[in-house]
Amino acid sequence: MPARQLASQTVPATGGNVVSTDKVGAANGVAGLDATAKVPQAQLPTPKITVGITAPASPTAGDVWIDTN
Repeated sequence: MPARQLASQTVPATGGNVVSTDKVGAANGVAGLDATAKVPQAQLPTPKITVGITAPASPTAGDVWIDTN
């Protein structure tokens, strides 16, 4: 089947549901996706991992605590 060219059209307003391409993968933007539709490891935050007997006094969401007791 031969390739077809789409007619030029004006894109309708979406009410703010669109992210500009300069925000994808950028600081304070949104994460992009790799070829397998997953967020690349480089765009994921590094979790804080605490190993010990006593739980951290003020854990942050996403932190990991490993009880060695």
